[in-house]
Amino acid sequence: MPERNPKPSAPSLSELGLRALFLVWGVPHGSHRSQLMAYLLGMEVVHVASIARKGWGYALLKYPLQMVKTVGVLAKFRPRIVFVQNPPIFAVLVVYLWGWVTGTRFIIDSHTDALLASWWRWTLPLHRFLSRRAIVTLVTNEYLRQIVAGWGAPAFILADPPATFPHRRPPPPDGADFRVVVVSTASYDEPIGEVLQAAARLPSVRFYITGNYRAPEHRSLVEAAPSNVRFTGYLADADYYGLLESAHAVMCLTTEDHTIQSGASEALWLGRPIITSDWPVLRAYFCRGTVHVNNNAESICHAIGAVQRNHATFEADIRALQADRRREWHRRASQLVSLIRQAVAG
Repeated sequence: MPERNPKPSAPSLSELGLRALFLVWGVPHGSHRSQLMAYLLGMEVVHVASIARKGWGYALLKYPLQMVKTVGVLAKFRPRIVFVQNPPIFAVLVVYLWGWVTGTRFIIDSHTDALLASWWRWTLPLHRFLSRRAIVTLVTNEYLRQIVAGWGAPAFILADPPATFPHRRPPPPDGADFRVVVVSTASYDEPIGEVLQAAARLPSVRFYITGNYRAPEHRSLVEAAPSNVRFTGYLADADYYGLLESAHAVMCLTTEDHTIQSGASEALWLGRPIITSDWPVLRAYFCRGTVHVNNNAESICHAIGAVQRNHATFEADIRALQADRRREWHRRASQLVSLIRQAVAG
């Protein structure tokens, strides 16, 4: 995971005498936002996992187990405040029921999928019920804040926390004059086919695509990739961040609006120029050192060419944006801590 930053400038919950816990239903891999936020706000993060496989059939087995484990965690730590990563909303439900008995208060950290993904839509009534009873629901952008506020529930925008990456293992030399790392999870909303079309037009550029593309449904995509593309699979953190740092540009694309790209945030904190999709939320947050594209091969080629021609300028701009976003995050975190203090005191 990203390593801890220097001493946070915002007051932490522990400094205020509030015993707090960040609860995540899942494994540590892939929960960097929760881990960093827990550190910067002065609390411990606990991951509650059971069956690793995904799907509703497995969920029916693992969620009851995670509910029982969560009660054990809460009984052990006896927190005054619990942050809960959402999805799944059922983790929040357990904390709410615990708080109904013990007086523990809770904050929901709702990711985009929790509010917009079609497969979680049926849980929105429960989400609404719990958000109205939470101290606040954290979201990453204004569109999501308006959804929660429309329920009559308090909502607060807090972007992904700033990170440092001291443990990085650079990739072996590949002889490439220009290297693009495409951060991917092999998700339905990533236009990887268009990236491969762009790569075929740019044979002198080396493309590295992260994520697991070993599944049978991706076989034809991988086999059709041009020779200047390498699928890395999932990497150890040191290898992953070393690869990102070695990139001349980091590309993070989505066909879904209202989604902050965590890979683009990682590129920001590493000071690497970004190529991302042209959505309002991404244009607003990644407003310097970034090229926004229309998710087609022609637009991707133009973006790579722009970064190649003006690389020094893009690097300077992304570092300036990095400083702005770090100051902004600590300011917002201070406001959040004040909000929590007032809620507990009241």
